[in-house]
Amino acid sequence: MRAQSIALVSLRIDERRWSELPFDVHDLCERAVEASFASVGQRAYGEVSVLLTNDSAMGMLNSQYRGREGPTNVLSFPVRMQPSYGAEEHGPVMWGDIAMSFDRVDHEAKRGIKSIRSHMAHLLVHGALHLLGFDHKASPEAAAMERLEVSSLARLGIGDPFSDNASVEFTRL
Repeated sequence: MRAQSIALVSLRIDERRWSELPFDVHDLCERAVEASFASVGQRAYGEVSVLLTNDSAMGMLNSQYRGREGPTNVLSFPVRMQPSYGAEEHGPVMWGDIAMSFDRVDHEAKRGIKSIRSHMAHLLVHGALHLLGFDHKASPEAAAMERLEVSSLARLGIGDPFSDNASVEFTRL
């Protein structure tokens, strides 16, 4: 965790291929979560856990918690628990958990001709925004969430994944 961090990101890697990537996945997880928090003006210090796993585990989570068969790329489990006495200075907010499948992220990145790093960052941002209460079920909510994703990714030096030039990345990350 960096000195001025607004989130403690606890990382668990259940799939070895995440550790074989040519970049620091823990650093990317921290930066993506913090960029999401910054984009919405969330300054309350809190904790987010991230599980980096595979299709098999994601399929089980998707079935158990969403009633849907098969794997998905990212799942978010919001908690938003504050200490029972309610005062923020007494402890961090528990924002929730994000789980991500290497198989899905890798496949989608290759299919979309983008780096796995930028796609992973996008899905982490997406998951973190869900933890903060944002959704994309209705059109107005989807548009707002999309704008926040673009803003968060820009903080990481990653271009707009929704544009026609979505495969173009910036080099700062």
